[in-house]
Amino acid sequence: MRFVTSLMAIVLLIAETATAQKNTNPERVQALKAAFKDTKIVGFRHASSYTYQLEGENLSVLNEDNVDLISLVGNLDHVRHVFYNDNLKVEEADLHFLGGKTVKMGSSCGHYEVDDVFYSDAKVCTYRFNFLYEGTEMSFHSKTRYTDPRYLTRIYFHESEPTSTREITIIVPDGVDVELVERNFDGFNIQKTVNKKDGKTIHTFKAENLKGLKTEENSRGMSYYYPHLVVLTRKYKTPTGEKTVLASVDDLYKWYGSLVGQVNNDPTVFKAQVEKLTAGLKTPEEKIRAIYYWVQDNIKYIAFEDGLAGFIPESAQNVFTNHYGDCKGMANLLKEMLKVAGFDARLTWIGTNRIPYTYDIPSLCVDNHMICTVTVGNKEYILDGTEKYMAIGRNAERIQGKEMLIENGTGYIRKQVPVSDFNANLISRQETLTVQGESLSGEGELTMHGEARKNILYLSTHVKQEDQRKVFDRLAVSEYANSDQVKVTNTPPVDREKPLEVKYSFSLGNKISTFDNDMYIELDWNKSFQDLTMEDTRISDYYFDRKVKQKTSKKFKVPAGYSVSHLPKGMSENHKDFTFEISFKVVNNEVIYSNEITVKDGLVKKADFPEWNKCIKELKDVYNDQLVLTKSK
Repeated sequence: MRFVTSLMAIVLLIAETATAQKNTNPERVQALKAAFKDTKIVGFRHASSYTYQLEGENLSVLNEDNVDLISLVGNLDHVRHVFYNDNLKVEEADLHFLGGKTVKMGSSCGHYEVDDVFYSDAKVCTYRFNFLYEGTEMSFHSKTRYTDPRYLTRIYFHESEPTSTREITIIVPDGVDVELVERNFDGFNIQKTVNKKDGKTIHTFKAENLKGLKTEENSRGMSYYYPHLVVLTRKYKTPTGEKTVLASVDDLYKWYGSLVGQVNNDPTVFKAQVEKLTAGLKTPEEKIRAIYYWVQDNIKYIAFEDGLAGFIPESAQNVFTNHYGDCKGMANLLKEMLKVAGFDARLTWIGTNRIPYTYDIPSLCVDNHMICTVTVGNKEYILDGTEKYMAIGRNAERIQGKEMLIENGTGYIRKQVPVSDFNANLISRQETLTVQGESLSGEGELTMHGEARKNILYLSTHVKQEDQRKVFDRLAVSEYANSDQVKVTNTPPVDREKPLEVKYSFSLGNKISTFDNDMYIELDWNKSFQDLTMEDTRISDYYFDRKVKQKTSKKFKVPAGYSVSHLPKGMSENHKDFTFEISFKVVNNEVIYSNEITVKDGLVKKADFPEWNKCIKELKDVYNDQLVLTKSK
């Protein structure tokens, strides 16, 4: 019996192998290898349809996805993801050869963790299968349903794998008001048609030869660069009348307000803590500061909630008691604690700078964050509890210039977060250097403002105490050998409102080279930005996550018996978005070195890559051109 079972298994395996070999397409493989180099799989046809379906009083959207895949290598494991949440249901998913025979696949479904999430009830079904032979063609089909059309916000054209032919169809019946906002279409040759048939409007978009999605470091995100549709479902007619989904920012705020109204806050739980924090404080700003900093320091930020809790803040007392919460929970706690202290505090919706939209687009995709706004007289305080070590009166880079929706009873206040210039993020270094034997010795002071200060404060307080010194040592001298001596002479205090200052001394043995009567000195061993050449293949702009202002000043005392025989020439390059100013001067037997680099908005645009790379090449030449001293005869 066991022999028969084994024999049957072998027969089935042979049959499956034969079927797989039969469903190969060598000709298509060769064509796609020529079109898409260095890739293992291609979606040679990918069609998605979004059909609005009205049943009685309810409007839903059925999404059907069909992608025909071909492997350009053999024995390839592949994974397809189908995302869902409490308002997006997976109805079916299947896989088959193009000839029609069903293929088995492994599957698992569960939570999907996302960074910087506002509504984080995201889940994912993962389907795994194998392409046994090169040229194997399979078709993956899935069907999902948006039970609430508010959650259909964006449709992207690109997939992780390259796609030969991409088609997106949106089918809207009469009586349903839908607007499709086209973003980033330039340069992608997307063809659009609109037809009317059987009481439905059919929007069709077609594109060809799309490369696979490319994840790039220091990118603002795919919404800035990849073509997509923002779907605005405004309203629809039912047998009993017209229903509004999100027709305007008023509707968006009204919906947000209805969810916030479901929160039952109990301020008695933290009233004593508020009284303790504000006891003895006289000015409103002192009291706001005490509460704001307490939340920053004592409430751990998490970014995961389920269902409608993705939009409904956790109750203030729960966040207070648990000592953790997401951005909405932390904003709600801030608001309620400030109200106990007698302030006019309000919840505020906002999208970080990873989102390129304003409230001109009334959609859930405009927001991914929540903060708290407090008004005292004519002064407004914007408070983000998730920003550790953020000083009162200052705003994180990720929300500067972004639109806010501040609650105002049945209405709202719509305004922008103020923008600081690049000087708010100044990093400055001053050093004095001398030659001591065969080493370059000196003292220095590093001063950090803004985002850099905030990040270092967070890092230094979240490492082991024995590693904290290493953080400051590396700030003082980024790279040094075991034989070098680096000593930080102060311990920077944890103070949000003052620049972070690191004072240090050093003795470095590998910065001086001597040949005959000549001494070669390396004055700048940090060589900031020298490796930051932008690749031509990069798709997105390069974003530093902050505006950049960096200044280095060094005074080098020429040793007795030597004179300067070669002084590097420096550089001066001024672009509208970035500048490089480097100079060397001899003043009273001292060499004065100055290096000042500015990236005004913290962004190097792709169109400016050639000019930027030209500057970086010149910068490398400056760094490689050493100071030369010659012994007097």
